[in-house]
Amino acid sequence: MRVIALTQQKSIDDQKLATRIASLKKETKLYISILSIYEMEYGAAHASEQTIAVKTKLAIQSLKIEDKITILPLSMQGAQIFGEIKELYRTIKGIGKKALQKHNVDLIIAATAIEHQATLVSHDNKDKIFEILA
Repeated sequence: MRVIALTQQKSIDDQKLATRIASLKKETKLYISILSIYEMEYGAAHASEQTIAVKTKLAIQSLKIEDKITILPLSMQGAQIFGEIKELYRTIKGIGKKALQKHNVDLIIAATAIEHQATLVSHDNKDKIFEILA
């Protein structure tokens, strides 16, 4: 799995990411995990400002209709990969069950990327989860 970790400077990184996506060849496939859509929906519901909620909802809608982006579902193969990488992460970090639970969504997204042999791009990498698994 190749990892691209973005910083939390969203306005700068979002522009870099948009530029990079626009420069991709037409045959390049882009994917997003259904769990990322779940997180975006929560972000919209939990937004402190209405404009953020509306922009997030518009982004979700554009993902649904964009023909260049495929929304990846969860699968049995992904579940197996998840089990393996979660145990690997627990062993490397030496953390307990409770501390490990907060990383489930990120590890499921990583498992989906591995399953599809995709590059993982993430803003959410303060614990360096993805570098450990790469």
